[in-house]
Amino acid sequence: LRQGSFVAISAARGFLTMGRVVILTFLPVYLVEGLHFSGQAMGLYVTLLNVVGIFSQIPLGYMSDRYGRKLVLIPSMLVLAVLYMLLAVAPPVVALTVVIVAIGTFFYTLMNVFTAVISDVVGANVQASSQGLTTVIAQAVVLPTPVVAGYLVDHHGYGSAFVLAGVFVLCSVACLWPLKLYGGDRSNV
Repeated sequence: LRQGSFVAISAARGFLTMGRVVILTFLPVYLVEGLHFSGQAMGLYVTLLNVVGIFSQIPLGYMSDRYGRKLVLIPSMLVLAVLYMLLAVAPPVVALTVVIVAIGTFFYTLMNVFTAVISDVVGANVQASSQGLTTVIAQAVVLPTPVVAGYLVDHHGYGSAFVLAGVFVLCSVACLWPLKLYGGDRSNV
């Protein structure tokens, strides 16, 4: 186990999770209370986050295996950070739908790539326990996130929560940037 890498990856996963929690908490509230969408419309938008991810998981996972974790994670997270922030300014309905669909491309898929990163970094016979430890670390860091985002929403509006989510993802990028991660298997390229 490369301890420094493990800590940095755990922190990166924690920051990514913090951004996700903000979106999962405040996007539905924003849609219903801020934009006055119906509950059914809100459910449709949240479903879009999942549906798009179903189709992006295999290609992003394949690219991560073939071309390397960083080559997939860093650009994907940079795009995700911008998309989160765009939620603050995207007008309904068309632009907002495009942004939410684009977010869905990365929303769940990146967590699968992080699972692979952790397995790459830890030694044999400790992958499951390392995943568990990383999850515990991430969840401990994430706990206050909805409260902090809620404070921002109360004092600065919903857009502030979406900007915060983007900043968290950028922090995740900063944690991963200096690491040497699995570079992929290009032998069949």
